[in-house]
Amino acid sequence: MKIIQGQQDRPLSLTGFRQRKNLFFLLNPIPLYRIYCSTLQRTIQTAMPLSIEKSLPLEKRRELDEVKLGVFEGQHKEEFSDEFSRRCYQTFLNDEIKVVLPGGGESLEMVDRRVRALTATLVEEVTTCGHVLVVGHRNVNKMIIRNLLDLSMQEGYEVEHESSWLYLFAPKRAEIFQINIPPPQESIEVRPGYEKLTS
Repeated sequence: MKIIQGQQDRPLSLTGFRQRKNLFFLLNPIPLYRIYCSTLQRTIQTAMPLSIEKSLPLEKRRELDEVKLGVFEGQHKEEFSDEFSRRCYQTFLNDEIKVVLPGGGESLEMVDRRVRALTATLVEEVTTCGHVLVVGHRNVNKMIIRNLLDLSMQEGYEVEHESSWLYLFAPKRAEIFQINIPPPQESIEVRPGYEKLTS
């Protein structure tokens, strides 16, 4: 999809529903202590089947909502109606860490500040109580990983998050792993570390 989403509350795509099914079958055998998601319907729809199956409430947290992209939400990523808008959005893409789009947008620094306390809570819960599932969004997940691994803002920005992969954090070792989310009964691949943006 070539639409600038941000906090637009769109439902899952057909691909998203397929990934949700695969995530359900991957995690259903795992005992979960809590399930967190954003307040946007695409994460709610992703987490709901596990919530129902495990009789765990969905804990919807605004801190997990995707980055706000202001007046550009809902616009096409490449087809702008005027040159000023194209330049404005390109300025943001050139420095997502600091640039704030007009109309209520956020920078990654702002997203980082809103997820920091929740990330500390997550680490404490995982350490003391067991597995916690967090269903967030690409830029929010980058900042959660930044906080979990004590990365710089630039390193956090460079974290890539593919929706067909799950990040697993091991708090006692302060390490992160990637797990692919395969179709049911297919083999699972585990990789240490995180993916980085490719230029």
